Amino acid sequence: MLKENVKKQLIDGLNEDLAAELGTVIRCTYQAGKSFGLQGAELREILEKEVQDELRHASFLTDAIIDLGGEPTTAPQPFEKRDTLKAMLELDLKMETEGVENYKKHSQIADGLGDVELKVKLEEMAADEAGHAREIRRLLKGL
Repeated sequence: MLKENVKKQLIDGLNEDLAAELGTVIRCTYQAGKSFGLQGAELREILEKEVQDELRHASFLTDAIIDLGGEPTTAPQPFEKRDTLKAMLELDLKMETEGVENYKKHSQIADGLGDVELKVKLEEMAADEAGHAREIRRLLKGL
C-alpha cells in the first residue's frame, strides 16, 4: 500500500512536470513571436531550439506516466505574458529554476521506488534545465 502511494505521488509529480513542459513549449513560441530587434532575433533563435528540447522532455514524461499506470495531462501550465525581452527572460529563469528543483525531487521519488532509469533520466532533465537557466542568466547580463 505504501509503495502504491509513493507511485501515485510520482505520477502526480511527473504530470506537474509534463504540464510545465507543455507550458514551456507554448511560452517559448509566444515569446519568440514577441521578440523584436537584434537582441530579439537572437532570443527567437534560442527559444525555437528550446522548444525541441521541451517536446522531447514532454514525450519522455508522457511515456513514463503511462508506464507507471497513470494518465498523462494534456493541460499546459499557465504563464504570465510579459512584453519586454528582459521580463520574458526573468520569467524563463524563474521557471527553469523551478523545473530543476522539481526534477530533482521527482528523481529522488523514482530512486525510492527502485526505478533507476527514471531516476537517471529525471536527473538528466534537471541538468538540461540547469543549462537553460545558465544560458538565460548570460543573456540577462547582456541586456
